[in-house]
Amino acid sequence: MVPADGPPLSLRPFPVADGQASNLADFIARVNTQPGGFRALTKGKLEDEIKSRDTIGGADSDQDDVDMSDAGNDDDQAKDANAARMEVLKNIEIASNTAMLTLDSLSLLLSKQSPTQAGLTLSQQLREMVGIGTLGADRLDEPTVKPNKTKDDEEVALGWKIMQINQTRDAAEEAGVFLQREVEAETKYWEDVVAVKKAGWSICRVPHARHTLGVKFGFSEAAAEFKNNGLAPMKRGEIGSAELDLGRLGGVSEGLVVTYEKYGKLVGRSSPHGRSNDDTSLESRVLGARNTIFSQELWHELTREARTLAAYDVRPEGSKLTCTVDDSSKITLELVPLESYPISDDSLPDNSVAETISISLHVLLSYAHRCNELMRIRPIPPHIPRYRGQQVYALLRPVIARMASIRSVQTCTAFVGAITKSLQKASLSSSFTLKTSHLSVIDPATQGPNQPAGAQSLIRNILQPIEYNIEFTILPGLSLTIRSRTYLFPVTTTFYHVVLPPSSELQDVCAPYTDGYTDAKGLFDYLRTATSRALILHFLRKLSDSTSSSKWMRTVQGSSIRNSGNDSHEIQFSVVESPDVAIAVTSVTIGGESPTSKTWRWSQEDGDTRGIEDVVEGEANQSRS
Repeated sequence: MVPADGPPLSLRPFPVADGQASNLADFIARVNTQPGGFRALTKGKLEDEIKSRDTIGGADSDQDDVDMSDAGNDDDQAKDANAARMEVLKNIEIASNTAMLTLDSLSLLLSKQSPTQAGLTLSQQLREMVGIGTLGADRLDEPTVKPNKTKDDEEVALGWKIMQINQTRDAAEEAGVFLQREVEAETKYWEDVVAVKKAGWSICRVPHARHTLGVKFGFSEAAAEFKNNGLAPMKRGEIGSAELDLGRLGGVSEGLVVTYEKYGKLVGRSSPHGRSNDDTSLESRVLGARNTIFSQELWHELTREARTLAAYDVRPEGSKLTCTVDDSSKITLELVPLESYPISDDSLPDNSVAETISISLHVLLSYAHRCNELMRIRPIPPHIPRYRGQQVYALLRPVIARMASIRSVQTCTAFVGAITKSLQKASLSSSFTLKTSHLSVIDPATQGPNQPAGAQSLIRNILQPIEYNIEFTILPGLSLTIRSRTYLFPVTTTFYHVVLPPSSELQDVCAPYTDGYTDAKGLFDYLRTATSRALILHFLRKLSDSTSSSKWMRTVQGSSIRNSGNDSHEIQFSVVESPDVAIAVTSVTIGGESPTSKTWRWSQEDGDTRGIEDVVEGEANQSRS
């Protein structure tokens, strides 16, 4: 251990001065330490000092020469070297002890805060003597503050406080403006949501984004690929208005367009449902999305059904579906974007036909959805599977059947009407009456609990076989009834049945085909034959009632009458269609070298000036003569 009065520890050697100034500043500093300083320095004084220094230097050199010449002081020099060595060793030991004491003191001081780290350098003797953490260093007194600095600190603190208050005020104003914008945006968003809810649309959470509201505009009974696309998220826009995310629908509003052509010329076109009328409200956008997904599903189902209707001339042509109604008319279906589609031309004459077909297709798809719902919710026998797969809906087939029925009515009434007018032109009493079935809607007040709704009953009746009757009175006492029925399944076609009254004379001379007629051509052949035979029966009865003694009879062919007393003359009755439907009476004389004939015609446009009775009576009198 080093005594308390020992020299302080210095790890660096003492500086050794060379006795000369290293720079001008050092030289001036040394001069200033002399008596009088730099100002008292004169040239004479410097010269005196130099002279005195030279004198002292010469005397010292002489003394050194005397000392050097003395060779008897070797023991004193050896003694001084040992003393210097002992002195150096003593200083080294003092320095080592001082370093150890300093290290122990610092380690003991740090052991209070970091005992683990300080214990590595703390000596074992000191640890056992006083332990660790027994020495600490804290500031005991606060530094004294100068009176003049306190005022400055107060002003600085006041300035900082004012700056912080201004910053807080600005932040509060910005926050207020932001909150006001947020309140306005949220108000606008929820107004749109409430408006959609009041309009009757279903609001729910988006399945994979529970914090986002969505509106359901699809149909629960639609096909799987369209059922999943019937929900659109309502996201808040920049100004707060609710925006529909219609990415699943392709982002384009589409609609089904029906065009009607005759003889290769466009005569009718429907307006696509869902065309916007410049209404940008959220309700109208939801309605447009509903119409789009419904049109897309309708087009999908029509393309599936078209594969089963190739026998009825329903074929795809590129992005269109074509359906040939008859030799002169054709229907075209197409799914088009509403934005790029032109406005329909109201000047076309048959726009109502195309619009009726379009509405019918939409109604039939809605009815198919309703049937799927009833199949899902109503109890069924356990042996019948509830899920039967996705069936092909009958959408275009009822339209084809209805148009075939209308075409059949027009063709039959035109032919029967032409015969009726021709008979009337020939001064005969003839008429016909068309009777069609009437569709009635069930009154909700009289509807039972388990009966379908009135609209469903109406659609169900429309899908039933289409019937109409024509009561044709050829001549008084000779009539028949034409019953037509158009079937949808399994084959879409029209059957004709001719019904004669009981005990009718036509039953013996011209009985109709029992199984009916599968086309209008066979029916018209029978009507021509039945009309000519009815004329034969009429004039046979009329000629028989006359006072003449001659007797008239039908020929073997059954298309003419002949006087039994004159085999060379006969009167033929027929219904011809060239160039138009007409009643013809032909008087044929067989006698002579070549037969001669004379024909009278009565059509709905023109005819002979005399009536058919006068012509037949005149020819009969000529035959008797």
